[in-house]
Amino acid sequence: MLLSNPLAHPFLAPLGWTLVGLFASSLVALLLTVHGRWQLLNGSVLFRRWRTWLLIAPLFSLVALTGPLMVAIFAVAVALQGSREYARLAGLRLSDTAVLLLVSVAGPVAALLLPPDKLALGLLVLPLLASLPALLSQDTPAGATRMTRLGFGLWYLPASLSIMVMLARHPHGGPGLLLALGLAVGLSDVAAFTVGRLVGGPKLAPRLSPSKTWAGVAGNVLGAASGLLLLRDLTPVSPLLVAIVALGAVWGDLVESLLKREAGAKDAGACLPGFGGLLDRVDSLLVVLPLVYVVLA
Repeated sequence: MLLSNPLAHPFLAPLGWTLVGLFASSLVALLLTVHGRWQLLNGSVLFRRWRTWLLIAPLFSLVALTGPLMVAIFAVAVALQGSREYARLAGLRLSDTAVLLLVSVAGPVAALLLPPDKLALGLLVLPLLASLPALLSQDTPAGATRMTRLGFGLWYLPASLSIMVMLARHPHGGPGLLLALGLAVGLSDVAAFTVGRLVGGPKLAPRLSPSKTWAGVAGNVLGAASGLLLLRDLTPVSPLLVAIVALGAVWGDLVESLLKREAGAKDAGACLPGFGGLLDRVDSLLVVLPLVYVVLA
């Protein structure tokens, strides 16, 4: 079934109470950090992120519960905005960006309509698509660089987000898995940020991201485990899944940090208060999705 009524879904009530508990307890924790003074909250990065999460979490939940068609529409929207941000970071030319945006629409739609074996064949064509703009313009000075950057961009956004649709359609996936992954990735990032700030210690990759520490990696694991365990009634949880989410969250964060460092940018954009651009929010998910699908398949 491509569409379902999210308000009648059996996952809605347990998910809703879980989110209410998380938002309420995290708000109390934020108030404790400013000693109950509301006026100081606006200057807190964590509070700005809390407000952004207050919008993102219900939206993603309704998308997942509405079925694969809505997941595909959501994936297209995220891929388009993410591709625009990636194109700026990577310095893609207009023709390269056009190919990336076209596949951002075609990829999730194909994942919705085609069987997995046909999609696997389509992945073989992506590197060829990446070569077309440079070949057609006979760009000998920068052609190889353009092909590389566009080729990675095609995997990074359209292909990875198409896997979200494939997970929604998978017999062992569905809304429960998507919701658990979304919460686990979100809490993994929050715990990494919080633990890293509180504990400090040795840097993880100082040239890529000076603020990330090995203590933050421990926070990644803790957050991933917490998110999956909170929704364990919606999807099976295993130590392997926890490890994949934690690894993917760190990996995805470092990949985007590399892109931003080369571009000399602090954030990928400015559309999400407290985070920056959309890529700054979904960078971990973009790596977690393909890793989870490989293990699930």
